[in-house]
Amino acid sequence: MVTTGVAMGNDSPPFCTNTQNDYLLRGVYTLISFFGWIMLTAQPTLLPHIGQAGLPAYSDPVCEIPVFSGSMDQSGFAAEESVPDFTLYTVDGDSVRLSEELAKGKPVLLVGANYTCPVWRGKINVVNEMADVYDGLVNILVIYTVEAHPAGDVSPYSGEVWTTSANEMEGILYGQPKIYGERLAIVSDMIKDLDIIPRVLVDGPCNPWWSNYGPAPNNAYLIRPDGTVAAKHGWFLRSPDNMWCDIDKLLGMDSGNCFENGDQGTFSLTLDEPDSVAYGKPGQTLAIHSTIQNLSSTDDGHLRIQKVKVTLPKTWETALCADICYASNVDETEIVIGPGETQPFIFYFYTGSDPESGYARVRFQNMTNNQNRTVRQFYGITTETSGTASVQNQEDITVFPNPGRDHVQMTIPDTWIGGEWRLVDPLSRVFRQGQMTGESQVITISGLPPGPYILYGIHPEGQLSESYTLVVE
Repeated sequence: MVTTGVAMGNDSPPFCTNTQNDYLLRGVYTLISFFGWIMLTAQPTLLPHIGQAGLPAYSDPVCEIPVFSGSMDQSGFAAEESVPDFTLYTVDGDSVRLSEELAKGKPVLLVGANYTCPVWRGKINVVNEMADVYDGLVNILVIYTVEAHPAGDVSPYSGEVWTTSANEMEGILYGQPKIYGERLAIVSDMIKDLDIIPRVLVDGPCNPWWSNYGPAPNNAYLIRPDGTVAAKHGWFLRSPDNMWCDIDKLLGMDSGNCFENGDQGTFSLTLDEPDSVAYGKPGQTLAIHSTIQNLSSTDDGHLRIQKVKVTLPKTWETALCADICYASNVDETEIVIGPGETQPFIFYFYTGSDPESGYARVRFQNMTNNQNRTVRQFYGITTETSGTASVQNQEDITVFPNPGRDHVQMTIPDTWIGGEWRLVDPLSRVFRQGQMTGESQVITISGLPPGPYILYGIHPEGQLSESYTLVVE
């Protein structure tokens, strides 16, 4: 064990260990911070109070939540701006007013949160570590806002249902609360299921904090005792923003956690659905969900996502949806995924009034590692029906490879020999057909226009097999 000190004889107190020194330094920082802020300001100067001052009723309805498609970094309040005062409540009904917290002479860190945001859940350990490291120096408050990925309800960040595979795997399936009491119930579940050290405050029924401090699922503000913003994160602790460094700079200390991640993280992309084809009726918005994961535990992953080819009917549009959902005229974006983190990704087709199909090729490129890249092809198909043949027989017909280029091989159960197979487009126009002469046979697809087709079999007695989406490259 490393010790420090000066020998003082047998009656002297024991030397301080590193741990003891840490506590002494923390006490010194606390005194310096407290008296320093008191000299700077006696009372914070804040913008007018937002939201209601009294405790909301359990039955108070939650106000309409608009879809937000702007920049989380540019929303809310920027560095050096004053912020509005607010009063929010814990699930137990205890009130917390920002002006009163700042008047204690310590900075306040506000971290936005909601249980259905996988990114927030991944940051809880860091929030708890900050609460321990900066105990007595910074007052950390978690602000619970609207659900980012409510099950069965529209996400306020995409305009569509966006549950995420992480929520489905973890069983975190909550709808958007309709009344304040439902929001309290979800917060109570989160607190019960997760170990969260800082106090959790619940945004009011009309979402005053979310609306004013910037629509975002997991943003953060470091507020000086005078009520001005020392640092604002559109996403809490997402590279290149580093709240450890921001707090250390404000306090004039070294927590030992202010360091930059490397930039050599690698990624993988997995589809949340069985394939990359979305079906719907004309006029519907079609969505294909996937998940990007940073495979590194130490380095950030820097990605460029780009539409490299889009073939659409005249009335269709497409959109990328990563950290936020982008306008249809945005063809590429760059994102940073922290070590070990995941990022949901959605590709949207905004369809027209007629039955048609569209296609897009999207490249995912690691910006620091040219070998780490992948290209995915997404297809949207609208028909007046479901877009697939009804299943009358559960016996398997398989096709491979898929996607295919020149030929594919179809295998069928022997009971289907003598039937027919058909390859049709999304409008049910037949492009290829033939007899099923054996349990395995080759189907020629060379010369077909690239895109999605539907392959199905007809049993000798007339039943339809399950239909398969065959992509021709």
